Amino acid sequence: MEVDWSSLHVLANASELVIDGLLSISPATQTRPSELPEMFWDKMQEMHGQDVMLVLEKRLSATDVKRHASRLSIPMGQMRASFLTGKEIRALDNKEEIAVSLIEPCLHVRHGLQLRKWNHKRDNFSYVLAKEWTDVAHPFERNGLEVGCLVRLWSFRTNGDLCFCLVNVEAPPPDAVENMANLE
Repeated sequence: MEVDWSSLHVLANASELVIDGLLSISPATQTRPSELPEMFWDKMQEMHGQDVMLVLEKRLSATDVKRHASRLSIPMGQMRASFLTGKEIRALDNKEEIAVSLIEPCLHVRHGLQLRKWNHKRDNFSYVLAKEWTDVAHPFERNGLEVGCLVRLWSFRTNGDLCFCLVNVEAPPPDAVENMANLE
């Protein structure tokens, strides 16, 4: 049997494009993750979203919802998936910001947020969603985001562009505000 090396070259290039997030499977072949509520999946599909993955599950801290802080922290140690392409990682490492869109818990799509990388000590860092974050967290009634809420942050791609979906999973426990304030 003779090997068609040109086909292998095409496959290798396609594989590299998938790794970099520039090529993905069609939305019709994707299945909804069981933890993602149907209404959020439907919204992603409306946006022609692909490559859905859970990035983070966390309880919101006091600084995540403070108006003047205006950012949602995505700590390195809590990330569940590698959701960035190589090009995006390099941009963030070079202190560039990435414009992203976010499906809010109320299903409103907010554009104009920015993903940034905050370096801490040594090899420790966090990504943060910033710029329009205060409009997502406030007013409280729209998205129900408060200290101690359990949220899940999902990433997906629309036309190769990075997008997020924030799901408010659980109201905070009664003592969460006091306990979270003590940790800050």
